[in-house]
Amino acid sequence: MRLLLPVTSLLLLLVLTGCAENNSPSAEQGEANAVSNTPAAPQSSSLPNATTGSDTSTAPNAPDSSTTSHTSVTGQMPETMPADFAFSVRFGITGKNEINTFNGTVTKDLVVKGTAQAELVLTDSEMADIYARLRTINIYRELKLEPDMKNCAKTPFGEEHWQIRLDGEERSFYWDEENCEITADAEQLKELRSYIFELVKSKPAYLELPEAVGGYD
Repeated sequence: MRLLLPVTSLLLLLVLTGCAENNSPSAEQGEANAVSNTPAAPQSSSLPNATTGSDTSTAPNAPDSSTTSHTSVTGQMPETMPADFAFSVRFGITGKNEINTFNGTVTKDLVVKGTAQAELVLTDSEMADIYARLRTINIYRELKLEPDMKNCAKTPFGEEHWQIRLDGEERSFYWDEENCEITADAEQLKELRSYIFELVKSKPAYLELPEAVGGYD
């Protein structure tokens, strides 16, 4: 009986020890679980493109051509008279009088007798003088030739049609006196045309043209 009790106690101790070992996780299992539960490190968005190996940072946009500033075409006329400078101006009631350096002609309105034409020759110094006066007006800017106020209308009325060539470019201007008043720019063109007409009227070829007959009512 005394021998049986120690043996029984030893067997019970062995059984309890085996159960404890089966219920506790092994070290290897613990390490595996720790690895599987570790969150993956996020991939960096700044890494080079995997396919090309080039930097994927965005290149600067090209400037929008619609918003790029442009130099205005208006400005000052050349200081030196261009070699191809020429002009024509039709003026007077019905605009039948004409001074035309493109064709080298002057046309006189004879009213009831129609028109008469003669050859016109302006010297280089006269052309240079006209150009200098035209440059003072500066036709390279935007001329205001239409009056703001149109409170009256008259007939007949004078009118002017300009055609001017500079450096291969031609510009046209028109104004009239139908509304009784004219703008400051139109007044400058009128004064220049009057100056040119005085030069032309002194030419022998113009003096030989017949006198006008009749008038405009």
